Amino acid sequence: MEAYKPKRGEAHLKSSPKRLAIGNWLREQRKAKGLTMRDLAAISGKPHSYFGKIEQGMRGLDILEFLELCQWLGIDYRSSINQIHKL
Repeated sequence: MEAYKPKRGEAHLKSSPKRLAIGNWLREQRKAKGLTMRDLAAISGKPHSYFGKIEQGMRGLDILEFLELCQWLGIDYRSSINQIHKL
């Protein structure tokens, strides 16, 4: 497998398969809780567009954001990591 080399000046991570997988995971978790993006925004204090960008694969998450997201959704981060790892 060839090493990944981002091209300078390109948004090389936008809509990457991993970001899309996390976005799909977030959408599934949010809908399973019966929440809209606006509901999640009200819980978190973040704008709804923050969640929209994650779900569309346009924005990634660092580990601290992921932990917060799990907390806002009321789900266990350990099982979520295992679930995402399988994607």
